[in-house]
Amino acid sequence: MTPDSLVEQATSTEEIDDLFKRYAVAIADASLLAQSADGRYVDAYTAGFLLAKIVIRAAGYRIKGGDNHRDTLGALPWLLGSEVQSSADALDAARRTRNADMYDGAGLVDGSDVEALMARIAVFERLVQAWLAEKHPEFLM
Repeated sequence: MTPDSLVEQATSTEEIDDLFKRYAVAIADASLLAQSADGRYVDAYTAGFLLAKIVIRAAGYRIKGGDNHRDTLGALPWLLGSEVQSSADALDAARRTRNADMYDGAGLVDGSDVEALMARIAVFERLVQAWLAEKHPEFLM
């Protein structure tokens, strides 16, 4: 990811609130044990991606180009600092797994994969909340 993928674009409290609402739905859906592991994994990845998008938008940027998910995750260390690198790497690995699961065939993940991803997203959420509190408290829910 190069900073060339980032384009300045103002955001609003309403946009960030909407992203947080979408995050809440995705994380709740990922928690539904009655859903398949595949479905839960996709929902968990979506939740993590939405948190990453909150960071991009709260920082006053959007991602341009065709690799939106990859570039969004790649921008995280640039915006949040090196402490988020392991979360960004885990989400990027989840992105690749999610793509394979969706496009190459179901059954590539199981419940333990979902739980591991959910745990990583919980860590990432704490980092995002701390960053927002420090840099952009106007966007905290």
